[in-house]
Amino acid sequence: MQDPAAASNQLNRELLRWIQSLDLAFSIKNVKRDFANGFLVAEIMSRYYDRDVSMHSYDNGIGVKVKKDNWEQLLKVFHRVPDLEPLTTRSEIDAVIHCQNGAAVGFITKLYQCLTKRTIQTTVANAPPAAASAPGLDDSMPPYAKPTGAALIRDKMRTADVAETRDEGEVQRKVRDIHAQHEEQLQLDRLLAAGDATPERFPALRSASKATVVRGATRPVRNDEGPALATQHVVKEVQIKSMNEKSLEKLRVTREAKASDQLQSQQQQYHQQSGGAAFDRHSTSSLAAAGELVQRRRPGDLLNESVARAVPAPLLVRVEQRAKDKFESFLDALHDGQLVREDEGAELLAQILTDDAAMLAQACLDFPRDLGRVVGVLAPFLSENDEDHALFLAAHGGLVQLGAQCVQRDPTAAMLLLTDHVLPRVTPLLRSHATKRAPLLRLVYAFAGDSVLAHVQVIKRLRDALESDIPLFVHALSVLLFLETQLDATLVDLYHYYCCIGLETPCEKLRAACLSMLVPLLAHDVTLVADLLPRLTLFSARHAWWEVKAQLLVVAAAFLHRAASSSSRDLTESIELALTIVEREFHPQASLNLRRVGLAHLAKALAQYQELVPLFVDVLLSLPLEVQRQLLVDDDTDADADADGHARALPVRGSSGAHYSLPLLPPQWDSLAVAKQLFYERQHQEHADAASLQVLAACVAQLAAQRAVDALRALFEQTRGFVVRGLLEPAACASTAELLRTVVASGAAPAARVLTDAAVVDALQRLVSRNVEDVRQQTAVRLLHDVHAAEPAPVRRCVELVQAQCDAAVFRASLFSIAFELS
Repeated sequence: MQDPAAASNQLNRELLRWIQSLDLAFSIKNVKRDFANGFLVAEIMSRYYDRDVSMHSYDNGIGVKVKKDNWEQLLKVFHRVPDLEPLTTRSEIDAVIHCQNGAAVGFITKLYQCLTKRTIQTTVANAPPAAASAPGLDDSMPPYAKPTGAALIRDKMRTADVAETRDEGEVQRKVRDIHAQHEEQLQLDRLLAAGDATPERFPALRSASKATVVRGATRPVRNDEGPALATQHVVKEVQIKSMNEKSLEKLRVTREAKASDQLQSQQQQYHQQSGGAAFDRHSTSSLAAAGELVQRRRPGDLLNESVARAVPAPLLVRVEQRAKDKFESFLDALHDGQLVREDEGAELLAQILTDDAAMLAQACLDFPRDLGRVVGVLAPFLSENDEDHALFLAAHGGLVQLGAQCVQRDPTAAMLLLTDHVLPRVTPLLRSHATKRAPLLRLVYAFAGDSVLAHVQVIKRLRDALESDIPLFVHALSVLLFLETQLDATLVDLYHYYCCIGLETPCEKLRAACLSMLVPLLAHDVTLVADLLPRLTLFSARHAWWEVKAQLLVVAAAFLHRAASSSSRDLTESIELALTIVEREFHPQASLNLRRVGLAHLAKALAQYQELVPLFVDVLLSLPLEVQRQLLVDDDTDADADADGHARALPVRGSSGAHYSLPLLPPQWDSLAVAKQLFYERQHQEHADAASLQVLAACVAQLAAQRAVDALRALFEQTRGFVVRGLLEPAACASTAELLRTVVASGAAPAARVLTDAAVVDALQRLVSRNVEDVRQQTAVRLLHDVHAAEPAPVRRCVELVQAQCDAAVFRASLFSIAFELS
């Protein structure tokens, strides 16, 4: 049997044909959601009243403000046209705005009838299912068929009076009232059901009213001493008071007072049992929970105590001289910079905020407004300092840990703290500091549990806070996506929806940020990116900003790598589009940063797409020698490496806020394919260039690390002549020596085979006549010395051959004569 709520949201076949004939901008997937903002209704109206409806006045948004603005404009049109008067009912429009079941279908049916003058034979009731507490409910309906409390609350939450309430406390109060009324209705139904089960000989009780059933069956008033009726006793009619919201609230307060009295009595019993030693230091940890119940501490008091413990006595005396409390006085001293240095102050601030984070979190949960005050006094450290500044890190780390502790204690209360006291103070920082949005949003997520549902709630609250600035909200989502630890279909659909919106904006920064969102979405569903590739190809031909091009390369490379192992569908056409993007944007004439990003992300695709190897090698050789070395060699002194020694990054940060990592290329690429392509292009050169030898040495080192001895031996035999020529080039001799050292050490070729080769001996003989300060001679002698430590015989034979071809005096004047004496 079909769900009545789902059936009420399905369009009639005639309505569906009519809508499809209008060729609207968006296809209808979810009726009650797609028509909620009024944009599609306005587009339908523009087909019939093109002079009265201008589509540029309507916004295809999801905020309540946007929806109401669209519908207000439509209402003006409805009032001006007499035939559209049935569409001006405010309650029906509110039901459509808040996605109530059946509301959109009912409104579209009326709209169709008003515009086409036709009638529709209704087959499914458009009204939502009746609530359990609705008047006139069929008493014959079995209990299992009636709506549950959760369904009733969900339906009520979609009404205008609840959905448009911004105060979380007011919303919770209304939800509690709805639940209480539902429970009372259930109890009444059970009593009535019990009355229905009464035997047939009590017809009076079966026909009794609800109030009579509640107070019990009537009994005749008689005199126990005689059979006569006691007429002298006057029985007053019982008055039944109806329950309203005030009565429910009074009953609720009474219950809470009773619960509080009961808790106090339990505490008194506990203290009587534990005696006077309950607050002894050794037993404090075991009675921590009881202490929290006895006295609630304010966050300000705890922070003042932490300041007194952490700050040295001389500095504390000067801090206490200020008029404010210790914590705020200490923060003022940090701002002044006169009493304490920034690095010492940052350490003290981090110690103060994390001294007893669990107790501070409990205090913030007990006194939520105090958390807003704490975040407010720490906000200047987040706004006035860079994200890598010590004070920024201390304040940010303390707040993040505080949020984690709040979530650990009470996730629901932590979400309320985020909505009421954290987001209002973080939102201005998100607007004014684009480069700090990543750490600020990590702070926001710290007050939410690590679950999909919690993150969806945070995103909704962030959308409400940034309702007037949709581009900022979309950019925040591009940051939050990389903070997700788990993705499900709901989150993926949410991120993909806003990603597509951001791709159509004219802002280049936002477009680049939205392109970066496609890479994490690839891991969930490769077809999400495959369907967007035709549009991305247009971006490649239309936009010239370097970061948009860089993100296009990143997305194309990630898609190629993912498509090679995907079997979901035939992706041949999509792969061709991705290769087209690479060919357009990745070439030796591209900007330096664009070439570096392309090399870093395309390296792992070379094994599956050999057609990219020639282009990859050409771009790699076009880099300056030092920039190329940063991508090939693991150098700890590299200035571009991050503080933790992890993957390098571009020296500039993207305007979208993105960091572009530059991992080493050899561990990712197909070393044999790159080396062979390099040799084919350079084998006929008379001189070996430094860039080619540096790349070739990196390929050899990677093959040796992979223990591919046979492949390395074949590669060396093929490129021997080209490699030896590198010994004679000042810029290439270091790479050549490193390559030969690797070949010998790996066992791919014996030292005697390498060093006694005629080409090697001839090259060394030419270096003998050079000055001892010549870098080529020094490099060659260092190579011989290193090999001599492991295999002395081949090296001695090599030196003897070189000496035999040189003048004796020249040989003695060179470094070769003392090659074995070097330490």
